[in-house]
Amino acid sequence: MNLFDVLVNVFKSRIVPLVTRVKLLLNPRFMVARFTEIIRNLVQNVLNVRPRNKDDYYPIGGWLVAKKLAYAVVIVTGILCIIYIVSQKDALFPGNSESYIKTYNYNSILLKFAKGKVRIKGKSGWIAYEGNVEDAACNGSGTLMTPEGIVIYEGNFKSSMYEDKGTQYYENGILRYVGDFHENQYNGEGKLYRETGSIEYNGEILRGLKDGEGRLFNTGGEEIYNGQFSQDKILYSSLLGKSSTEMAMIYNGTRKLYEAGNERVRVMDDIGAMTEEITNSESIESTAMVSAVYVMDNSIRIGSHDYTTFDGIQQALGEPTYVGDSYATLPELMIINRLNEGSDIQVINGTAEITLTDMFDEYSEVEYYDPDYIVYLHSYEKDGLVYNFVSSQDDSTFAFYYILQSTNAE
Repeated sequence: MNLFDVLVNVFKSRIVPLVTRVKLLLNPRFMVARFTEIIRNLVQNVLNVRPRNKDDYYPIGGWLVAKKLAYAVVIVTGILCIIYIVSQKDALFPGNSESYIKTYNYNSILLKFAKGKVRIKGKSGWIAYEGNVEDAACNGSGTLMTPEGIVIYEGNFKSSMYEDKGTQYYENGILRYVGDFHENQYNGEGKLYRETGSIEYNGEILRGLKDGEGRLFNTGGEEIYNGQFSQDKILYSSLLGKSSTEMAMIYNGTRKLYEAGNERVRVMDDIGAMTEEITNSESIESTAMVSAVYVMDNSIRIGSHDYTTFDGIQQALGEPTYVGDSYATLPELMIINRLNEGSDIQVINGTAEITLTDMFDEYSEVEYYDPDYIVYLHSYEKDGLVYNFVSSQDDSTFAFYYILQSTNAE
């Protein structure tokens, strides 16, 4: 064997074990086994907290705490802190993107101490809120979003509720309401929109309901009514005593006038009502005034409740002042004919005879109407108003109703 072979054999004897060891160290199975062994030994050492002599204790006040127990507490606390820091990295380390807005999970402890503009993630991780927080609640201006990223509210918050000025949207992103809020409810001045995007109402709102002065619009966005509302309904009694000129300003929807002598009936289909307007024949300059409002509805709202039966109406208005037959008025006959039109079952006493002469598209003269047609009335009087409900004699419900000013009112 020559010198070269000797050198090669020596080199192999030195290098091969080293290469073998390196391969072993780089083997994934060996690495996992080794790491597992280290963790197991560490856990065993941590859990083996039983002290063996006095040097294994830390004196704290009048207490002796085992060193290994203290180590275990420190290590567990450290691990929990690391886990929490990782979960809150967006809030603790916002980076330099999007104006440094801190981001918190909805249940984050840090969120309780945050102040100023933040982002809050919903349960599944979407950005549910972006805006100001203070005192562990949404306070100030902010934006609320759906998991799909659609804005459903933007405006002011107080104690995590909609408050003051704001804008609300349907879940498809269509504008729903613009105006004042109080404790999550529409309250004050505001505009309501249909889901189609057209405006429905502009005016005063109380606890989420149309209440006070307001304007109503049809589906095409055209104003049809400008007047009083109560508990989300048109306050029909507010039309009593209005002149024909005032009525032309109050109602701008589809209409038709019927005139019979000194009596005029104004049909307002867009708000489901008719007015009876009487002219004082003794005065040359007098204008027709609304003496009664007829509502083409078999339900009436009194206060915050809707009533359809006489039992309910009696609870709201008290005992009736009159129950029995009465000669029908022209507006009553017109409504009865409408109810009977195209119906197989004749309501009240069937269709009444009315003869008309059409003068214009929106105006007709009444030549004749049946003076002997009988209707059955339930009359009630309350707060200076008389409520008359028209029905068949044995019915517990009514077909429609009308309102008059009481002659007993002061």
